[in-house]
Amino acid sequence: MTQHPILVATDFKPRSDRAVDRAVQLARETGRELVVVHAVEDPDIIRVGPSLEERVASVMPENAVDYRCLFPEGSAPRAIAQAVEDEDPFCLVIGVARYNSVGDFLLGTAVDMLLRRSPYPVLVAKERPRAAYEHIVIGTDLSDASKRGVEAVVRMFPQAQLHLVHAFHVPYEAWQNAEYVRNELAAAAQEQCDGFTQQLDISQACREKLTMEQVEGSPLTAINRTIRKYDAHLCALTSHGYGGLRQALIGSTVSDLLKTLTIDTLVIHPEHESAA
Repeated sequence: MTQHPILVATDFKPRSDRAVDRAVQLARETGRELVVVHAVEDPDIIRVGPSLEERVASVMPENAVDYRCLFPEGSAPRAIAQAVEDEDPFCLVIGVARYNSVGDFLLGTAVDMLLRRSPYPVLVAKERPRAAYEHIVIGTDLSDASKRGVEAVVRMFPQAQLHLVHAFHVPYEAWQNAEYVRNELAAAAQEQCDGFTQQLDISQACREKLTMEQVEGSPLTAINRTIRKYDAHLCALTSHGYGGLRQALIGSTVSDLLKTLTIDTLVIHPEHESAA
């Protein structure tokens, strides 16, 4: 069995089924062990009714691979974060908390805290898995952290076609309607994008499948446009370490995208070397 398992967290609620199903599929595709973790926040509750093992079995799909269970005690975010550290996983798969009245995803406290604490890739499963990830959209700000994030996604999903998207805006747009100004800014953004892709440490085969698009507008607009263009079912985002976006996750660009994107979303910590 390959080291660095697929770790999936479940609270046995219906919404977490999507995370379990996706984790099963990833384990099968990669040949990795599947580890199911459930945090026991109130030990008194488990003394009645079905055992925890039986409850795990009840949420596993019929085609589930072999799996191992972990039942750490304590608050869910801290218990799961400790399990992640102990298991050194390929990635952690988690679900979303609920939908709000207009259909947008809201992240629960446990999800938010895990994203802040875990240095490992965290996959937030929002859709029911229909197939392997064939097209992956990656939002990038052209930073060194973003470069490492792209390289990590390539290592995690070497067979997928990656579509990088960089959003840029025209400053003082109301005063700079001249066409030549917009063209100059677009040309400068394109030059930066070309330089970014040339610096990526990826194989030639991956480079040939890679696309890079610059889109004028907000990151959300640019990413959603690219998702629709390629019918992608995974979007990857890179946090900026324990400072910056990761430390202030709530209210950040990453958090806003996590809450509004309707497809599976992978958050990469740029300092973590993804398991091969």
